[in-house]
Amino acid sequence: MSQIHQSFLVLTFFCCLALLSQSHFTASKSDGLIRLQLIPVDSLEPQNLNESQKFHGLVEKSKRRASYLKSISTLNSSVLNPSDTIPITMNTQSSLYFVNIGIGRPITQEPLLVDTASDLIWTQCQPCINCFPQTFPIYDPRQSATYGRLPCNDPSCENNREFSCVNDVCVYDERYANGASTKGIASEDLFFFFPDSIPEFLVFGCSDDNQGFPFGPDNRISGILGLSMSPLSLISQIGGDINHKFSYCLVYPLASSTLTFGDVDTSGLPIQSTPFVTPHAPGYSNYYLNLIDVSIGTHRMMFPPNTFAIRDVERGLGGCIMDSGSAFTSMERTPYRQVLEQFMAYFERFHLIRVQTATGFELCYRQDPNFTDYPSMTLHFKGADWPLPKEYVYIFNTAGEKYFCVALLPDDRLTIIGAFHQQNVLVIYDVGNNRLQFAPVVCKGPK
Repeated sequence: MSQIHQSFLVLTFFCCLALLSQSHFTASKSDGLIRLQLIPVDSLEPQNLNESQKFHGLVEKSKRRASYLKSISTLNSSVLNPSDTIPITMNTQSSLYFVNIGIGRPITQEPLLVDTASDLIWTQCQPCINCFPQTFPIYDPRQSATYGRLPCNDPSCENNREFSCVNDVCVYDERYANGASTKGIASEDLFFFFPDSIPEFLVFGCSDDNQGFPFGPDNRISGILGLSMSPLSLISQIGGDINHKFSYCLVYPLASSTLTFGDVDTSGLPIQSTPFVTPHAPGYSNYYLNLIDVSIGTHRMMFPPNTFAIRDVERGLGGCIMDSGSAFTSMERTPYRQVLEQFMAYFERFHLIRVQTATGFELCYRQDPNFTDYPSMTLHFKGADWPLPKEYVYIFNTAGEKYFCVALLPDDRLTIIGAFHQQNVLVIYDVGNNRLQFAPVVCKGPK
């Protein structure tokens, strides 16, 4: 933390306590946890869609998200320069949830996309050279008594590839293949988490030059909340306060859920653990897991060893990523085909009729009111098994033509465990111990 912020810290803390009672934010939490409401990005989009259209929209988001994750792997394969290019832009199609964050004193509320694959926290800043539209006020550092630029000699500027020092100013410049770009100044300010309003000084990107982003006039998103393993992510910056843990319990990809930072109570839960896989290359901060095999019902697929292993991390080939930003699970094409063939062999025994749907899923069948014997699916990780009941293996269309589809998508490079398969599971990212923990629960939306 820079010296200017040390001088503000004590005074700001007591000022905040006095002012919180006059604001719409609640006071500090009693259990030592920080909780944020995960708001579906789809809530910002047209709501007059039928079930099939909603499924199709989530499928398309999942495909774009997969491209985004692969682009990050490709980007991390070389030393960055200010003009490095990412093959896909940041927009509401590249993540599933957003959160509301307060920045500065006085507080400016900023909605940020939640991204477990992004390293940096950044938001649009006044005065704008170029800013995309947003309905919330754009954060203005000139109005914040607690704002400061990150000095070039600060370790966060010197030791992070996202930042560089130009004319004694710590800056960043990220460019995207479609012509979009975001530029700004590495900065520090107080961040407030809703509804829990204990402030934290965080390093973030103050973006005053944003061009080419496809946001319309009703856009509510102002930037990104990075939750990766990177030193600049939120998890790393407040890790000591939250025991380097965050967790979520997803109700449904189209419903609000809760994102929690800190040690949640797991007493009485059948917690399982599996280690994160760290690629043998610098700069990779996605949450890779060691997926070993898959079962359909009682049938174990018996995939050869390393079927889901990272083969070439610099090209984004192979590996299994845990990702709450993807709606549906994508599986690398070869095991995907074998898994679908096993589903087909199972359903053929019951003479179910295959149908084509507008959802984007490949394997769909007409619903038979007399058929209820849907097989489950189990993901076998190193040291842990993740059982998926039928409610989270298939999507069911109940309006008009009734059908169901196996909720899996193919991918040319990666396997990605999406939010649909994470429903009603407490998922704990124990970054300090390099492991993912999980247990089946009944998830509830924010209180």
